[in-house]
Amino acid sequence: MARINQLLEHEDYSCYIEKIDALEKERRFCKHGFEHGLNVARVAYAYMLERREGILPKEVVYAAAFLHDIGRWVEYQTGEDHAEASAQLALPLLEACRFSSEDIQVILQGIREHRRHPEDNLTLLGEALALADDWARDCRHCSTQTLCYKFNYAMKQIVY
Repeated sequence: MARINQLLEHEDYSCYIEKIDALEKERRFCKHGFEHGLNVARVAYAYMLERREGILPKEVVYAAAFLHDIGRWVEYQTGEDHAEASAQLALPLLEACRFSSEDIQVILQGIREHRRHPEDNLTLLGEALALADDWARDCRHCSTQTLCYKFNYAMKQIVY
């Protein structure tokens, strides 16, 4: 996981997370910083292990999970879709951390797909990220559950 540690210590990654944290400081709903990325990474990787088919390397899954929302600050400032902004911001970080061109393409596609419905013929990583992005949230105990546009009853269930 050396490349993941390098990614998390990268100056640009830290800058993006700081921007997101600052812009979401007063946000009542789920936030999109480091903790969310870590939770998504763990859930997405567990999902793949339980599927037992087409499992991707752990570093690929974790890199995608930590990077899938780094463009949130762009969306807040310009309205651009954060999945696409995140993919664009992720590319130089992945190159700097020496991911292979094949792994980079898999990661970027997963990031671009993470907001889509898991049944929309997504790549394995896109499906894992889309599911984990919801499953990694603690909706069951959230005080703003009734106000959240994203909340649905299934998010209170353990669903597979």
